[in-house]
Amino acid sequence: MLKRFIFAFLAFIGLIVPAAFALALLMAPPTPAAPLEQPGCGRNLADANAGVAALQARVKSLGAARGPEICNATRLYFLEVVKARAVTALCKTGPERERELGRLDADVEHINEAIAARCG
Repeated sequence: MLKRFIFAFLAFIGLIVPAAFALALLMAPPTPAAPLEQPGCGRNLADANAGVAALQARVKSLGAARGPEICNATRLYFLEVVKARAVTALCKTGPERERELGRLDADVEHINEAIAARCG
């Protein structure tokens, strides 16, 4: 009689434990998927940052000069920063995205002020 009870008990446990585990897996909330990166984002971000750096260097090399050359360089710099902001908005996520967008927005505002002062 004891053997029969032990056999029935083990059979019962053998059925209940896997079923309970399967139900627990089914009821668990899904883990959030990693955000999908847009195709070409790495290269686009690198190109945009390189363009910003090149035009920033050009504007700095012109210094406090006045005239059409500094106005054109500053306007091109402005457009490159706006493009970099658009690429950043599309390609980055999370807190890093917000920091970068905030920095780029401040740069756009600063460049706008420089255009108004130099080219007004």
